[in-house]
Amino acid sequence: MTDDLGARLTMLEEQVQRVVKSMSELREANSRLAHDKATLEAELRVLAGDVERLRERDQGRVRLEGEYRRLLDERRQLLGQVEGILKELARIDGL
Repeated sequence: MTDDLGARLTMLEEQVQRVVKSMSELREANSRLAHDKATLEAELRVLAGDVERLRERDQGRVRLEGEYRRLLDERRQLLGQVEGILKELARIDGL
């Protein structure tokens, strides 16, 4: 009976040691994961800032493209007016 009790006690001590080891490993893993989480959150903030800057840059590009199209239209109108004036001058010179 004492041998059986000693064996059970030894087995129980081994199980306790395994639990203690597992808890230690879990704490280390938890610490690593917390560090990784903080690192990823920092990277995510940087990427979010990059996305916002790109969005603003794209909006600026769209605005500049609209301005460019407006200026091209203005240029076409002015060229049409200049051509009309030149034709009128040629007609006057031909009289």
